[in-house]
Amino acid sequence: MRLSIPAHYQSFLPRFYKLPVVSALSNMMVPLAGLFDTAFLGHLADIRHLAGGILGSVLFDYLYRILKFFPNSTNAVTAQAEGQDNHQDILLAVLRSGLVAIAAATLIVPLQFPLQRLGFAVLPGSSEIEAAGIDYFNARIWGAPAVLLNFVLLGREMNRISLVCNGSNVTLDYLMINRWGWESMGAGLATALSQYLQYLALAVVLVASVLSIQWSVVPAALKNVWDLPAFKATLLLKGNILIRFFALI
Repeated sequence: MRLSIPAHYQSFLPRFYKLPVVSALSNMMVPLAGLFDTAFLGHLADIRHLAGGILGSVLFDYLYRILKFFPNSTNAVTAQAEGQDNHQDILLAVLRSGLVAIAAATLIVPLQFPLQRLGFAVLPGSSEIEAAGIDYFNARIWGAPAVLLNFVLLGREMNRISLVCNGSNVTLDYLMINRWGWESMGAGLATALSQYLQYLALAVVLVASVLSIQWSVVPAALKNVWDLPAFKATLLLKGNILIRFFALI
């Protein structure tokens, strides 16, 4: 007996199956950034730059794994609004999450020194390796705002942004490591710059052209974005999911 699928589900299923595949691939982009750095650093004569870059990449993998509560929490809110075809609530969810992401980024960048010391206390190396890792960390941490804003857009089914070719990262790694000799610092800086080019600049372009938002709701959304009870609910949801990610780590 053949299984008969209603017509309205047939149009839905391709999009349904595409989302987890694209989402899984997009979640690989942050670790891939560290992989590109490792590949270029591995061709240097001095092994300490490779070892330091690997330590720095591991620290960022854990940091951004904790911060994955941004796309998870945004997904929950936008999914409900999408199901209700409420474009204003979709926009409000993205705006509020974006504001929280910016606030988190303004904390992460100034706190880079204690984060750095804590990280290398957990993953120590020799003084030469740790110095190379610190150079990598101090350069790459400046890409945190772009990564956090991209995490917010992932919640609005913008996973395709993360699938844009990592050519900018590869090109910058080649220039800064192989051509200019900036070694581990160059690897971190190349990743940070590519995150802005790939995650932030392309996100702005795609948001303007792809998001299915009725732009007539924008004025009302901007007026309601600071609604205190709604903003409190947003923070509470993100805080609960953040605790979950801390527990998993």
